[in-house]
Amino acid sequence: MFDSNSTQSLAADTRRAGLVVGLRSTRDGTQYPLSTEARRWVIGSGDACDLVIDDPCVSQMHCILERRPGGAILVRDKKSRNGTQIDGNAVEAAELRVGSYLTIGRTTLVAIAGPGPDQTSALEALRGHDPALRATIDQALRAAQTDCNVLIVGETGTGKDLLARVIHEASRRVAGKFVAVNCGGIPRELIGSELFGHEKGSFTGAVSDRDGYFVEAHGGTLFLDEIGELPIEMQPHLLRALESRRVRRVGSPTERTVDVRIVAATNRVDGLGTESSRMRVDLYHRLATVVLALPPLRERMGDLVELVEGLLREHEPQHGEKQVTEAGWRVLLAYAWPGNVRELRHAVDRAVTLGGTDLGADDFFPQLRMGRDPHFALIASVDAGRLVPYQAMMRGAMEQALIKHGSIRAAASHLGMAKSTFADKARAWGLIPRGKLKK
Repeated sequence: MFDSNSTQSLAADTRRAGLVVGLRSTRDGTQYPLSTEARRWVIGSGDACDLVIDDPCVSQMHCILERRPGGAILVRDKKSRNGTQIDGNAVEAAELRVGSYLTIGRTTLVAIAGPGPDQTSALEALRGHDPALRATIDQALRAAQTDCNVLIVGETGTGKDLLARVIHEASRRVAGKFVAVNCGGIPRELIGSELFGHEKGSFTGAVSDRDGYFVEAHGGTLFLDEIGELPIEMQPHLLRALESRRVRRVGSPTERTVDVRIVAATNRVDGLGTESSRMRVDLYHRLATVVLALPPLRERMGDLVELVEGLLREHEPQHGEKQVTEAGWRVLLAYAWPGNVRELRHAVDRAVTLGGTDLGADDFFPQLRMGRDPHFALIASVDAGRLVPYQAMMRGAMEQALIKHGSIRAAASHLGMAKSTFADKARAWGLIPRGKLKK
């Protein structure tokens, strides 16, 4: 038996609800999945362990995780040299809950909850291998390990909401709520009430007490989308809430403490951080502890094939398998996509719903049936010296196939190309330095 007063430091609270389905290293992001079935795992530096940790301060057999009936995870220290800690407290045996930090040696692992069986994590939904996109995602995952405020900048439709969810799902607040607020969609006269709540009778229509978004997100993450649309006169109130972590309902004489992680986003980047911006400079500096920039789709067209094929797979259960014709690929790549990935999704949804098995150019852009018009002027020719659209699309697809499958033969088979044709094109386009990849 163990003394729960000295070894079990985890008080029950709403942030720690949910089922632990894995551990993630805070050092390098390595994830260790844990089955939801009743079983046990040995953690240590020894090769025979179920979870092998490369850390000289971790014992050969450091601790044991045990999945109890009902799903709870129990951690038992195996008389390790340096002990086992949960949230900074030494334990002999204790329950590990979602969001808790398990420290062994110099390694810290955070207990994470996974999406439901029919859900896709935000990280999986952010498809693409573009270097700028992956660098931003890596920065987001590092920022998620702290509670610092994050400001995401990017054009409309680039996936700022998904990146905010990535931060939430990768943080210790994953068991708490993710509350998304479109600051531009709240009527001006209701912004204070929506953000901070109101007392019954404080204004016409306030027929009952209401908690605002800050209180709703207590213990979780509050995502303030399109923060640049917040009226300038409301920004000092938001700034004060961010600084004090206290909110006052409209009509209330008292304040309430809130524990929230703030992630904000804006597509208004002109003058950001200066007096010419629509966002106050002091509010910007409070939000912009970490600034993450998402690239527009036109700057990562090598991801187009992966994005389109992923969207088509989402439709397969209802509409069956569809494929894009060469003409379809040409027009998809030539378009500038001012609405970014959101516009691409709408185009694919439209094509799948109204088109046949083979999706051509006019399935994605019905305007083409009537000829070009001013609203379709963004179909552009490719600059001289660049690959023609179809070649650029194929290069991106081949590059992704090589990354995913690791060999010329497997990548060519995935794309339905002859191995020799694939190899010739890949060498011509600089994708495979000679002698680097298996055939």
